[in-house]
Amino acid sequence: MLQRRELIAAGIGLLTLRNTSAANQPPLAVFGATARSGRVIIAQALERGYDITGLARSPHKLDIDHPRLQLVKGDIRDVASLEAALDGDEVVICMIGYPTPKDPTQEIGEVDLYTVMARNLITAMTNQGNRRLIIASSTGVETRVGRDAAAPASANPTDMWRFNARYLYADMADMEEMLLGSSLDTVILRPGFMVEEPARNDLKFSTSGDTPPARVVTYEDFADFVLAQVDSNEFVGRPVSIYSDMIMDPAAELKKFQEKMRQQSQQPQ
Repeated sequence: MLQRRELIAAGIGLLTLRNTSAANQPPLAVFGATARSGRVIIAQALERGYDITGLARSPHKLDIDHPRLQLVKGDIRDVASLEAALDGDEVVICMIGYPTPKDPTQEIGEVDLYTVMARNLITAMTNQGNRRLIIASSTGVETRVGRDAAAPASANPTDMWRFNARYLYADMADMEEMLLGSSLDTVILRPGFMVEEPARNDLKFSTSGDTPPARVVTYEDFADFVLAQVDSNEFVGRPVSIYSDMIMDPAAELKKFQEKMRQQSQQPQ
């Protein structure tokens, strides 16, 4: 196992050093540190006194500088980089997901990110001795259509998205099965549609697999629930869906997303 000074020599990308963990709190390893959810989880965890190793392909994009935060460069498809980020005592929080399509009205092709991620997490964590894994999935797994499904006759945005993302959700479901069949203590989180808004403290939970559709969850509330799973055994070994009573307007969200993409395309590279 690579030690901290060896990480620097190996060019893994050690950016800051961490101190000893706060009493009775395990250190955290957040994979997908620059993801929207990863950023909020890291910010909340630092406020609570955790020591954190954040892994990302481009860790410099995380604009958080803190003495208890250590950033390393790594890739979920590279087992060696995952192992180098772990000492064996961390709770691993994985927020890595498939990149948001630039045009969600178009079909997403074959996806293997989630099954590759599951395989590499199992290998890296087993080799390093880490036990607890908290990982993001999606409520979309519950309502997915088969890989061979026919295109919907309706232009309903929700039905079209399920069809367009059928390979993505199938791979995600396979990931869940792989992790739950491993020896890791896995907590699988299936959040609804997440938005960047202040915390509302309105989360609801389900383990029955029939979560109400198109429900909105704030990143702040989701992050709070993620950190509650660090030392809770309530949902170990079974997926838990996270939702609220707020219903998403798919057409409105699509319009906002398209406007965001338009603005980004006009920014200088």
